[in-house]
Amino acid sequence: MKPLSILILPALALPAALAVLPAHAAAAAGDDRPACSVHAKPGDDLQAVIDGVPADGKPAAVCLAAGEYPLQRLLSIQRDGLVLRGQGPTTVLRMRDGVQQPLVVIGDYENEEPARTIRGVAVEDLQLVGGQAEHEFVPERPYLSISAVVIRGGRDIRLSGLQASRCRSACLLSERGSQDLLFERNDVSGATWDGVSFNRTAKVRLIDNYIHDNVAAGVTTEHLEDSEIRGNRFERNGSQGIYLADARRNRIVDNQFLDNKSAGVFLACSIRYRTPEILCWDNSMSQDNLFEHNRFHGGPYTYTIGVDRAANCKAPDFKQNQWRGNEADASGFNPPVEMYGSCVSSL
Repeated sequence: MKPLSILILPALALPAALAVLPAHAAAAAGDDRPACSVHAKPGDDLQAVIDGVPADGKPAAVCLAAGEYPLQRLLSIQRDGLVLRGQGPTTVLRMRDGVQQPLVVIGDYENEEPARTIRGVAVEDLQLVGGQAEHEFVPERPYLSISAVVIRGGRDIRLSGLQASRCRSACLLSERGSQDLLFERNDVSGATWDGVSFNRTAKVRLIDNYIHDNVAAGVTTEHLEDSEIRGNRFERNGSQGIYLADARRNRIVDNQFLDNKSAGVFLACSIRYRTPEILCWDNSMSQDNLFEHNRFHGGPYTYTIGVDRAANCKAPDFKQNQWRGNEADASGFNPPVEMYGSCVSSL
């Protein structure tokens, strides 16, 4: 097999002025949000407060007053139906420098494969600031990334109105078969890797987020299915706005891709080996995704393609990615069609 192949075309000129979304909008309270069950203030032991909420199966909310909450270790949420709610960016959870742990874990963090599914949890209206950390993963638990929020085997989980920054790994991460997730109105920046990451995740709604100034991609996926990415602004990320590996049946609609370094979108396979050459898992090329009414400005390419002989776009049952009604000042293209097939269909 050959190394991962990427082919792009030169940029085309279109108008440079594009509208942008606000960086952060105040979250509107929904009628179904539980009232505060317990209150906490700076200086309280937040883990003890969370653990003290009765496990009676009823929805409950831990409400944090404004102020700084220095963390010495991760906060674990393992109770179904719990909301962790702040007062907006004035409520700050800040990890102490040198602590090699994420800030918040929703679900079982003690086992590599979660022992149970966690349901109905929300984290909302908080600022989350990572500390300086040497490693990307917890040394004693190498399966656990040093993120702002990690969702592990979650169902019906909501992250809303968060400001997340200074993350050693992806700031917001879902994994281990999580599904039915809503990420809305979050501001994510300053991650050492990607801003947001979806691994083995399905049925996500990523709506109206500002994901910017991360070292790698704004969003990265390793097997994302049946999800909606709508109304987001991906700006000044160090590689792509969105990196889609082994992604299927997703709708990417009405987003803005502004000044991302490599491309707006990278459509790729899931990498099996990186050395001595990049090789893909069989039949893992992203397919059957819709890109519609997005705006691309300031980056060198709208999209690039990453394929090889193990994962390409030539199989009879391969469903092309659809590119429809997008506005751009650059262009993208497939690798040689005779070698890898046509990965994108423009309508």
